[in-house]
Amino acid sequence: MEATLKPYVNFTDFDGLYNGTYNAPRPHSSWTFVFAVFYALICIAGLVGNGLVIFVVLRYAKMKTVTNMYILNLAISDLCFLIGLPFLIVTSIVKKWIFGFFLCKIFYILTSINWFTSVFTLIVMSADRYLAVCHPIRSMSYRTPIVSRVVCVCVWLSSMLVMLPIILYTRLIRNSCTLVWPQSDSVSGMKAFTWYALLLGFAIPCGLISVFYTLVVMRLRTVGPKNKSKEKKKSHRRVTKMVLTVIAVYIICWLPYWLYQVTLISMENPPSYFLLMSQIITVMSYANSMLNPLLYAFFSENFRKTFLKAFSCASPADVNRALQAENSLYP
Repeated sequence: MEATLKPYVNFTDFDGLYNGTYNAPRPHSSWTFVFAVFYALICIAGLVGNGLVIFVVLRYAKMKTVTNMYILNLAISDLCFLIGLPFLIVTSIVKKWIFGFFLCKIFYILTSINWFTSVFTLIVMSADRYLAVCHPIRSMSYRTPIVSRVVCVCVWLSSMLVMLPIILYTRLIRNSCTLVWPQSDSVSGMKAFTWYALLLGFAIPCGLISVFYTLVVMRLRTVGPKNKSKEKKKSHRRVTKMVLTVIAVYIICWLPYWLYQVTLISMENPPSYFLLMSQIITVMSYANSMLNPLLYAFFSENFRKTFLKAFSCASPADVNRALQAENSLYP
């Protein structure tokens, strides 16, 4: 049974998309150009922004904090996710996959693993905020940069594990980078994978994040972190708002995508406007990876300072002395 992976159908499978899967007309060439421009702008801005986040966290000692280690992991994931955009731009223009089987598999692996790494990192960041706010004393021994690095490695390994179907079943068929599922009369591989990815990659993570942040908000609304000064409580709230905003933007950018996928697998012949809708939703999902560095700069004075200093001739030692200690970023 040959089946295209619906969560990525608008990415690569243009033969199936236009010649029978939907029985819909091709989008006008002007729309193709418009979306290609959007993709290019998102790619450039996202690569620069996330590259800058990676640079300042690795370069400046005072930026190597627990929360920033998770932000670094998210930036690496976003950067790798955006690397796939040039392939998408070319494929959207020529209407077929021209890069061969090896890059087809690399594209799917990069896209899927980094997609899961992002959401798993958001779960970890939510759990870390819960520990920092609700159990600050007890968590001091394991809320350290070293432990956070180990957790990040576990996040990547977990993403690779849950995305084994992508690694195993990616195929290049008739200039289409797609998935070929094992034959089964009882269940559609495409539908099964869509629900599998929805649960592990969105629904369950959103549920866990909601639980952690409900507990965090309840604590902050009552007494705040135990044994903390007024300034440190304010710092906790600021960092918590930053992490919560990053999560909220992620949900806003990805919720339409999942609603679209669930609708798509339940329809035999989707209407033609679904083609345009899929492109808009794809832009939103990639835009999320571009927006995160802007959120860090907006909420964190340290990130703003280091972003500016990165373009100056200041030495790392001078920058470290100039950085304000945002207390809740530290273990």
